[in-house]
Amino acid sequence: MKIKRILFYVISVLVCFLLQTSVFNFLKLAGVMPNILLILTVTIAFIRGRKSGIVIGFVCGLLIDIFSGNVLGQNAFVYLMFGYVNGWFHTYFYEDDILLPIGLLTANSLAYSFVIFFFFFAMRGRLQFFSYLFKVMIPEAVYTGIVALLIYKILLEVDIRIRDGEKRSMF
Repeated sequence: MKIKRILFYVISVLVCFLLQTSVFNFLKLAGVMPNILLILTVTIAFIRGRKSGIVIGFVCGLLIDIFSGNVLGQNAFVYLMFGYVNGWFHTYFYEDDILLPIGLLTANSLAYSFVIFFFFFAMRGRLQFFSYLFKVMIPEAVYTGIVALLIYKILLEVDIRIRDGEKRSMF
């Protein structure tokens, strides 16, 4: 892996983490905010494949674990799994197609909310599923899907430029 790609990954993780924890904290709609780190994990896994998705997912989840004060490793494992599963869709990746990635990102946001509900709420006896579904899960998935349109396009453009630069400097 080239140094430009590694630098792109590090900067992307840091910028998305800062966006999620600071900027979008003030831009909550209906009490929810988009999951920017999930958008990054799914997008990188979709564009670059399973290995990159696993690494980015683990780092994003670990950042959330470190700064949230919860048990270390829970979010790292969840994000790692999302990176791995979405890496399988790399074979269906076409740069011109926007419907599949945005659909995947919205579905992944909903799946992430289900995982969070099951492991962090239902296991602790809080079983108000329909309340959580309509007040958090669906609005967060819609908001994440809308924000994903912009972030996906930016990440795709930067990846294309890095890939073109790698092709030119192969020799």
